[in-house]
This record gives sequence, structure tokens and C-alpha cells, in this order.
Amino acid sequence: MLQLGRATCPQLARAAGVSLVTAHKEVREMEGRGEVREAGREVRGGRPSPVYEYEREYAARVYVQMRREQGVTHVEVERWDMLGALQERSGGRYAAVEDESLDGRMEELLGGRRVRGVSIWCSPSLRRAGLCEHLSRRFRCPAVYLNAATALAPSGEGGVTLYLARGEAPQGCVWRQGRMEELGRLDWLALPADWERMDYSDHTLVEEMVSRLLQTLSCVLAPDSVSLYSDFWGSRLMERIRFNTQSKLRGSAPSLRFGACSSRALDQALRRAARSVGDSEDGYPLTS
Repeated sequence: MLQLGRATCPQLARAAGVSLVTAHKEVREMEGRGEVREAGREVRGGRPSPVYEYEREYAARVYVQMRREQGVTHVEVERWDMLGALQERSGGRYAAVEDESLDGRMEELLGGRRVRGVSIWCSPSLRRAGLCEHLSRRFRCPAVYLNAATALAPSGEGGVTLYLARGEAPQGCVWRQGRMEELGRLDWLALPADWERMDYSDHTLVEEMVSRLLQTLSCVLAPDSVSLYSDFWGSRLMERIRFNTQSKLRGSAPSLRFGACSSRALDQALRRAARSVGDSEDGYPLTS
């Protein structure tokens, strides 16, 4: 129903690959919850079939962005309808974001609406262990931190994806047994510099940092391929990283795929990922 917007039960049965009886049963339950409503009837050579329309305002999704600038955390909270259209936005500044800090702003935006899912995008250093758990309990819905690598990752068993941004720790994920899993805090690995304070104009240092990260992940995960996304790749730097990684792993390095990723492309990928939060029991593929 989210994809079609409006449909008859026979159309839904065909689209979902279920029997007509099952489709009727599910639609009646959705109608009882206020998730769909009858919007007319369609006649095609026989008995008229009710046309059901999805209620965009049946529930809301919440998308939160946080960034740290000059000692202050800037927070922007958006409320979307069920089809992902922006309904309202609210922003504020915080000295620090605690578990309860977003409650009032979100409640004002929601206006009593039920929540399908809460997605939070921020750098790994701004993540608080208890924030998602608190929001999940308070609004009775899945609440997850978005991972840039997860949002950008191509599907493929055994493949690792990394996202590297200037001034931030890398983010990563891996496909295992048909599921995508985050790689956790990659800034905790022993490396010669701090990702957040590194001089990215020093390509020798960048080359060594990325190559050592690839060496560690290759030894631990043995991936078939690694996809690396960033906005600072250059042909010379990519060649040096390939050569350095092959040298460290003695010719057994995984296939490396470099991809350009602008801030706009990343934002679009994150918003696409946020639209799926709450659509399944465990929030896959955005569990955190």
C-alpha cells in the first residue's frame, strides 16, 4: 500500500503474492487501525471492487540530524508522513544532547501522532548509548542511528563498505549471511593519527591511515571486496592506497572500489534509508 498509494484487494493480492482471502483479511485489519480507507469502487466487468487508499497521516516518521560546531550541538528534527514527504521541521542548539533532550521538540512536532520510526544521523562521536533506547521506549517505535556506510552499501555477500569524511571517524558495514551489520567504532583501532584531527591535505598520511585500516579489516573479516566512499579521492591517492594495501597484505588484498560521495548524495542515501525504519520487526537493515 505504501508503494501503490491506492489499490483494490485483487491488485494487492497479486502484488504481494498472497491469496485474495488473505489480502481481504489484511486490508480489513489495516482499515480497522485507520491505516487505509475506502476511497471508491472500481468496476471491471463484474462485481465492483472497493478501492483502498493509504492514509499518509496514519503515522509519522521522525528524522533527526545532529552536528557539532564550535562547542555547540546543532539539532534539526523533521516530521515526515508515511510516504516520506516533509511535513514540519524544528531546530535548536544544545550544549550537550542527553537522553531526554529531544522529547519536548519531538512531541511538539508530532502533535499526538503515532510514530513509525525515529532515525538519527550524526557523527560517531556524537552518538549516546542510551538515546535510541530512550526514544524507542518513549514513542513506542524503533529508533536507530543511521550509518553512512549502510546507506551507501551495495548488496553482496562478504562485501565491506566504508564511508570516510573529513574530520570524522570512518563508518563501515559488512554483508554477512544475507544481512548487513555495522562495524562499530573504527576510530578505536590503533592507527598513527586521529581521524577527527588529521590533516587531509597530507596525502601521505591519508594513504597510510586508509591502508592500515584496510589491512586490519582484511585480516579480521577476509572480505571479497571493499567499497570506499568519500569526497576527497583523487586518482593518484587511489593508486597509492591500492599499492600500499597490496604491499601490506603481500598481494592478497581484496578488490577495492572507490566511489565519490558528495554531501548531497549522502543526504539522499540517508533519507532513503530512514524511510524504511519501522517497516520490519528489527528495523533491518538499520539495526544499531
